[in-house]
Parts: sequence; structure tokens; C-alpha cells
Amino acid sequence: MNHLFRYFSLLLFLSFSINGNAQDSLITKSDNGIRISLVTCGPGLDLYSGFGHSGIRILDTNSRQDYVYNYGTFDFNDPNFYRKFTRGKLLYYVNVESFRQFIYTYQVESRSVYEQVLDLSPTEENKILAFLENNALEENKFYKYDFLYDNCSTRQLDVFKEVLGPGFKIGKAIEPKSETFRDFTNKYMRNNHWTRLGINLLLSTPVDKRMSNEEAMFLPDYLMEGFRDATLNGKPIVAQTIEILPEKLDFRAKPNTPRTVLWLFGLLVFLIWFKAKDKLIYFDISFFFVLGILGCFMLFMWFGTDHQSCAWNRNIFWALPTHLGLAYAISKNLRWVQKYARIAFYILLIALVWNLWAAQSYIVEITPIVILLIWRLNYYRRDPEKNKLYGNLRSVFTQFQQARRRS
Repeated sequence: MNHLFRYFSLLLFLSFSINGNAQDSLITKSDNGIRISLVTCGPGLDLYSGFGHSGIRILDTNSRQDYVYNYGTFDFNDPNFYRKFTRGKLLYYVNVESFRQFIYTYQVESRSVYEQVLDLSPTEENKILAFLENNALEENKFYKYDFLYDNCSTRQLDVFKEVLGPGFKIGKAIEPKSETFRDFTNKYMRNNHWTRLGINLLLSTPVDKRMSNEEAMFLPDYLMEGFRDATLNGKPIVAQTIEILPEKLDFRAKPNTPRTVLWLFGLLVFLIWFKAKDKLIYFDISFFFVLGILGCFMLFMWFGTDHQSCAWNRNIFWALPTHLGLAYAISKNLRWVQKYARIAFYILLIALVWNLWAAQSYIVEITPIVILLIWRLNYYRRDPEKNKLYGNLRSVFTQFQQARRRS
């Protein structure tokens, strides 16, 4: 009953807001009674909604139709959905839906919605409509989604660039070359810390490229910003900006949980070393096994998928897939542990030095993991006799402390 009441309340709200908007913006309608707008929906609190959304709204007062061309649709019921999504082969498509249906989600989730009404001639409107209708045909509507370069936001910019031609000039969204793709994704995922960490581990050099003004419009907020000062044949293309739904969400920053947890984890390992050194071998086996699995997954994302942003991932130099072999060798006390640890240790040091000028950004949250890795690789690369001597010295020091306590 509560959902039913909320739904009818929304319909009532929309009936007033749409009628009010139509009356307030008669000057923006052309002679054919059509109004074309860019609709921008603000980010939500969940991961899937964290980057916002947008669509092209067509309001036809003659036929009393109000619908949105939505380039961000996919078939969640596809039996191979997860495999295609992981491998970057999932097809998105343009969907035509009623404006009321489109906006309902944003009303329920308390997300902002802004409409930029475009000042177009009847000829320009007809061209855009014809392009969108052709694009929505079954044989044309599918495209292979790319988060950075080909998504629901970039597709819409392409529509206006292609249809309106060189007379259309997009406005400034950012200062060119001032920020990177990773800067933007980190900002939008600032409260989804574990997801942000995982994504940063998989994304490589391409996301650290400094964006041009147009490239920044892969995010709907920045596409809206670009349209704010966009021109068509020297005149502003946006005739009116309307707030359809206000922003009601709380985006205040939350504590960086991964950083805290990983530092506490590192401290716990050192405490185990002080209190029960003989148990540390179980940590070493697990530690290198997990890093090896992570390295294998990075390798898969590089070579086994179409995600171009996952290629040439330098994180693989500390999360080596071959660490799986080290975990096994430690458990069996094989001879080649020392040689492997020495090679992996120097690869890690070179990677850390390279980080000083590498294009790919260092992920600060992994610092405790890197410290643990340096420590454990250094332990295994040394001569076993030295490790034994070191252990004996530590044992003497522990006995000395115990004697002082008894006295």
C-alpha cells in the first residue's frame, strides 16, 4: 500500500511539474510543437548509480507524447550477463521510454534531475528526431559499452555533434589537461571505499591520462556543464535550465575503511611475529597465495577482456601471479624459494622506484601490503643460516626480557 501511495503521489507531482514546465517554457518550443532537452540525473549512493545518468527528452505537445531516449540500457536477464560484463563484451542499447517511467527511479532515490531545454529550429529538431529514431531501430540500437569513451553520456554528445555539424560548439566543463579519469572516478566513489580500491587495482595507465575538455563529458554532470555554455551558430543552445527534482542526498565523506583495516592488518602480522614467530609461515603461505590470485585476475583483465583501461597494469609487479608458486614452495620447503624471493624482491624495488615517474598513480591504501611484501620477500631471499641466526638472537632477546620481568 505504501508503494502504491508513493507511486500515485509521484504521478500527481509529475503532472503538475510537467504542465508547469510546459507553460513556463513556451518560448522554447518551436513551430512544430516539439521541445528537445538534455536531462541530467545526479549521482546516487549505490555503486550502480554513483556516476549519474542522462537522457534526451522529447516533449511533443501536438501528440501529447513525452518520452526519453536512454542510451544506458542493458539486458540484465541475459544468461551470460556476468561473463559478458566482466570481459567487456556486454552490449548496451538505446531505449525509448516515457518520461514518467524514466524519472520515477530518481524520485524514489531522492536524486536530482535537471533539464536543459535546447533552442533549436524546427529543421534542427526534425534532424535530431530522425537520427534518434533511426538509432533506436533494432538493427542500430546496440553498442559495446566502454565506461570512459563510449557510454550513455558520450553517445548523447555524439548525437548533437553529428546532427548539428560544425556550427555546434560545446562549452567548457573543465580546464583541459587539469584532471585525470582516475581523479574523477575517485571523486565519485569517495564513499564506496572498498569498491574504489578494487577498481583502482584493476585500472591502469589509460585512466591516469589527463583529460581534454570533451573527454571529461564521459560523466553526465560534466556533459551538463559543457552544454551550459554551448553554442549553435554562435548563439547559446540552452534556452532554459529547469530543476525538476532537487538534490536530497547526503554525500559527506565517510572514513577510509580500507586504509584503516589494512594498517591494522599489518600491525597484527607484526604482533604475530613478536609473539609466535613459528606461526608466521601460515600467514606467508596465505599472503602469497592471495597476491598470486590477485595477479592472475589482473592478467586476465589485461589479456582476457576488452577493457582497454586494464592493459599494462603495473600493479602486477607486486601482485605477481607467480606468487602462487612461492606459496606452494614455502609450504613444501623447496630449495628454490630463496632464488625466487630474491628476484621478486628486486622486481618490487624497481617497480617502487619506477613509481616516482610512472604515468600510473600509486594507490596509497596498499602501502601496508607493500611493506609486508618487502619484509617477507627480504626474509626468504636471505641465506637460511642467517635467518636461523636472526631467530636465535631474537630468542635470546625474548629470554632476556622474561628474566627482567621475573626479577
